[in-house]
Amino acid sequence: MLAINHATAGHHRVWVMMAGLFIGVIAVWLPKLELDLQFWMILIPIALFGLSHGGADPVIINALKTVRGRSSFQWLAGYIALMAFTVVFIIWQPTLALVGFLGLSIWHFAITDCMFLPEGGHAGLGWLSGSLPIIGPMAGHPEQVAVLFAWLLQQDPEVVAAIVLPAGRVLILVWTLLLVVATFLTQPRSRNTSFLELCALAAPMLLLPPLLAFAFYFCIVHSLRHFLLLLGAERQAFNTINVKILARRAAPPTVGAIALGVGAWWAMSVSGAHLEGVWLEDAIRVIFWGLAVLTVPHALLVALWIAPKHDVTH
Repeated sequence: MLAINHATAGHHRVWVMMAGLFIGVIAVWLPKLELDLQFWMILIPIALFGLSHGGADPVIINALKTVRGRSSFQWLAGYIALMAFTVVFIIWQPTLALVGFLGLSIWHFAITDCMFLPEGGHAGLGWLSGSLPIIGPMAGHPEQVAVLFAWLLQQDPEVVAAIVLPAGRVLILVWTLLLVVATFLTQPRSRNTSFLELCALAAPMLLLPPLLAFAFYFCIVHSLRHFLLLLGAERQAFNTINVKILARRAAPPTVGAIALGVGAWWAMSVSGAHLEGVWLEDAIRVIFWGLAVLTVPHALLVALWIAPKHDVTH
């Protein structure tokens, strides 16, 4: 089974805790940021740091070929087929697609975060961590989240807000109760650290505006953890692997994904009405539906990669 060095995981947890507390304090003093300003603030980090961790999927495919067989063409064909299926499903059932994307994101984030739990940490802590980028903004900034969801679904923001506001309150209440339970089930030597870590991560997720909160988790927590796992696994097989080599391998797919996104945004801007604010709605749709299309095959690929080998060799 794929594993992360305890010292590496511990260092990253401390770094995330310090960054979460620091950003949480700053977020208290931030003025209200409109969605257009948030968009420009996250655009480059999402493109360079967020997308690049998915750009390393060819490296994972090479690793999976050794364990599970199949050719590179078959893996890539399946990857593209899942992307195409996701596009069709989004067009056909956007509401179900949004709910499914949020659930898939929590699952994908959680299986990565579970790899970074302290020794003796309960698995529920990983799921609580992975759910924060979804639940935190819904509870902390439900009005702006409702607008974002409304743009994705092309619905009335007030109608969506009537659902998001109570859902955010219920979800954060359930999250808090589960944090207490998971902390209690954690071994005593890791209990305080685990609790403080989750609270420190919850601070920016609740206090930062929603796009900034998502970007913080996606780039600083999830993407870095993904790269740490990938580097650790590759170094077990190839001693010469380093960050520069991994970045070069991830660059072409990352550039391709950015190019597709820019092309989709341009096509929407040319075909749509040129009204004030429409560009932002189109941009949000491109980014988040684009992430959904990429996340479906990426999340399944990572789950296969993390799964114990003895489950798949027969």
